[in-house]
Amino acid sequence: PLVVVLENNQWAYSTPVARQVPLRNLADRALAYGIASKIVDGNDVLAVYAAAKSAVDECRAGRGPVLIEAKTMRMKGHAQHDPAEYVPKEMFDYWKKQDPIARYEAYLTEHKLWDAAKKEEIDARIERELDADQKFAEESAMPTAEFVEQGVYCDGCHAIEAQWQRPQKEVMPPEASVEAVWKVADFGAFSNGRTSAVPTSTQAAPKAHPPAAAHTRQKQSVEDDLSKAMPLRVPFGRGPKDRAFEREQQQHKSTTAKPHRHKKRRR
Repeated sequence: PLVVVLENNQWAYSTPVARQVPLRNLADRALAYGIASKIVDGNDVLAVYAAAKSAVDECRAGRGPVLIEAKTMRMKGHAQHDPAEYVPKEMFDYWKKQDPIARYEAYLTEHKLWDAAKKEEIDARIERELDADQKFAEESAMPTAEFVEQGVYCDGCHAIEAQWQRPQKEVMPPEASVEAVWKVADFGAFSNGRTSAVPTSTQAAPKAHPPAAAHTRQKQSVEDDLSKAMPLRVPFGRGPKDRAFEREQQQHKSTTAKPHRHKKRRR
């Protein structure tokens, strides 16, 4: 019974999600594990509550786990040193209008669930609590060096050991050994994006590797197909993970490399 919340804030440092995965909805990944998933507007307080409540109910009824993808936006940089200049201004403008606090305040006002006096009362209480907590933190004495290693590991307060549900002997070799009878075509190598596994009575012998030249051509063909199908990442500087940079390096090597002879080996 586990509810996992995936907060999709559109960016991984300076790289947009669309440049990292070919999925529009990251919740689709849950399907590969047979896990139910929900997609929700992460800036809608009521929608998030309803999705979370439904997921918790599913788990408590024994039908979990559930993954919730909350679509939102990181409105600042990755860290204090990051001004987030790589984010288009129009994108920030759009998400500013989706501010969850402003939207929920508008909902409360529209449905007459509060008035100006109630809002002022709540805001004042929040400020009092924040001021009190900040004052307590700033006036508290710094911990001494002797406390640095306390509370990090369990110091024997309870036993941590495996709880074997079956006799250990049954799940360890030699009784747990399994004969290698599965045949994997091409040993799982990339071939038109497919691999296969079929049972057979005897283990198949490895096939001879193709000539080096043919292997190189096949590898280059696969890389070209992937390069066309997958968009280039947004580079933070030019580095080895930038495929455009890799192609330039390969072209440079091919034009500057000196010809040399290969000695033939007898087989």
